Amino acid sequence: MSENTITKETMEMVEEARKPGVFNLSDVIKGRGYPEREVTVYTDVKAAFRLVELEDKMAQVGGSDQKLYDTLEAESQEVAVTVQKSALKFLMRGVSQSVVEAVTKEADKIYKTAKEPEGEQSDDWFRFYVTSLVARNVVCVTDADGNIDKTEFSFEEMLDIRNNLPGDSWGVLVNTMQKLTLATGYFKGLTDAGFLPKS
Repeated sequence: MSENTITKETMEMVEEARKPGVFNLSDVIKGRGYPEREVTVYTDVKAAFRLVELEDKMAQVGGSDQKLYDTLEAESQEVAVTVQKSALKFLMRGVSQSVVEAVTKEADKIYKTAKEPEGEQSDDWFRFYVTSLVARNVVCVTDADGNIDKTEFSFEEMLDIRNNLPGDSWGVLVNTMQKLTLATGYFKGLTDAGFLPKS
């Protein structure tokens, strides 16, 4: 088969795909349209705490003692660099309802007991559920040097991350997951506000 034939066939396929009414439903619904957000968390708790202390002292000193203020500011800039070096950027993407249901089913299978009243879950169930959904939302993680980790995290791996991240940083990941995956009614809200046509 010549290069011209391949090119001609390729162009015919492109034209066919561009015709009105032709689209690949599978491509459309497999994650391409889910919202994404990149969030930054910091792992050096000691440096972050020191930075807050220095900023508080600078606020107290104000303009009353310029020499002390300059000393505190110089130290705060050094500490800020240390904090920045501990930055991790998480690119997160919402997941489909089927993923949420699969995680729920797995959590029920592992942790649900007859002791719990209908509609209530144990702390272990909830930890598994939230941690698993955060894991499914993470697309990649970039460190302060630009190195990228594209691991598809398991529950165990994400639980290890949860247990070692500062609480505030873990909270950022959980809140982002909730916004991207569990906050429902995006389209209903748009329709109600008049942004989408009502049919």
